[in-house]
Amino acid sequence: MSIAIRRLTASDADESFDVDCAAFSEAASDANRHQVTLTTDWGRMFGAFDGTQMCGVVGDYGISLTLPGQQVVAAAGVTAVGVLPTHRRRGILTMLVERHLREIAERGEAVAVLTASEATIYRRFGYGIASLCHGIEIQCHRSAFSGSIRPDLPMRLLNRAEAIELAPALFAAAIKTRPGEITRPDSWWPHIFGEVETWRGGGEQFVVACEPQLGQPGGYAIYQVKRGDPPAPSVLTVRDLVAADSEVAAALWRYLLDIDLVDSVHAVVAVDDPLRHRFADWRAVSVASENDYLWARLIDPISALSSRRYATDDTFSVAVDDPFLPANSGTYRITGGPSGAEVTRTNESADLAMGMTELSSLYLGGFRASTLARSGRLVGRSPEILRNADLFFGSPEGLAPHCSTQF
Repeated sequence: MSIAIRRLTASDADESFDVDCAAFSEAASDANRHQVTLTTDWGRMFGAFDGTQMCGVVGDYGISLTLPGQQVVAAAGVTAVGVLPTHRRRGILTMLVERHLREIAERGEAVAVLTASEATIYRRFGYGIASLCHGIEIQCHRSAFSGSIRPDLPMRLLNRAEAIELAPALFAAAIKTRPGEITRPDSWWPHIFGEVETWRGGGEQFVVACEPQLGQPGGYAIYQVKRGDPPAPSVLTVRDLVAADSEVAAALWRYLLDIDLVDSVHAVVAVDDPLRHRFADWRAVSVASENDYLWARLIDPISALSSRRYATDDTFSVAVDDPFLPANSGTYRITGGPSGAEVTRTNESADLAMGMTELSSLYLGGFRASTLARSGRLVGRSPEILRNADLFFGSPEGLAPHCSTQF
């Protein structure tokens, strides 16, 4: 078998879409095909070919990733990774990923991120789990807040044209406040609010906005309501709730929870979302699921590690093993704090030793070095070093990383 990897063009759109759908055993709907064709950056897509037959795909979006300390870094948002069922277990995925990571490095993007369909695939390529998320269910009849919300935050329902015009700026303001958030390309918004439902959104949905006012940036929520015939419950599903300000977020939640004829509200939130603490009845909210969401992979460790901020002023020497990109293997001296960071190569003995997967899990501050050490995934020179590393790699804002975008 001779497999060739080449860059794709717009003329490959239909075949690459069919390969991706077949890889996930999904129906190739016309609506999804149309939006993928319009939103794909073909300069960032690669295909694997068995002769003239395309048998695998991989690509990414050019995005910015919010880091601890409210910094941003250019990143590759990896998407559409798949191999035909007829061609699996032949090393084709490894060939695609290797070519793709080289491309990302050549573009000068320091980090790659993705959402994983299977949790066992990406560690061998140096990706580590960088954020978790909670799927929550709220019983509306128990959802009274223990305190009041601001009365000067009026809500307004938006039509599609208004949403496309207003939402991007509200989203851009909100994602600056939490590590793990990513930018959304301009081409996505007409599909997020499109008339036809695709995996990006659209279809039968409502958009409510708290418009910006002097002193606060506003926010919005996208939601769907599925009415059940009694006694079946009616469920409101939150597709997107965006707010840079916690009081605006509370007002949007209150609006959603007070909609008539809705029994429960379902949403996906950050693991440290403060909503639960607003309820008079703590048990109004149940965590239905906890899942990994964002996976990260450092492509250029020096650039990536120096771009973020750290919760404490400290210095660590970190030995990293990166079998997939061996040039990254070595020891890095990280000197950083809330105001900045400097990272250099060093020959000194290491305070911490780990693989690229583990360093990538520490990168956004979502996991503790001591937890990874207890699981055997990294080694610390002493218990004190691990305790200090737990503090150091956290975000200065004390926030868990969270990504609210499907990509």
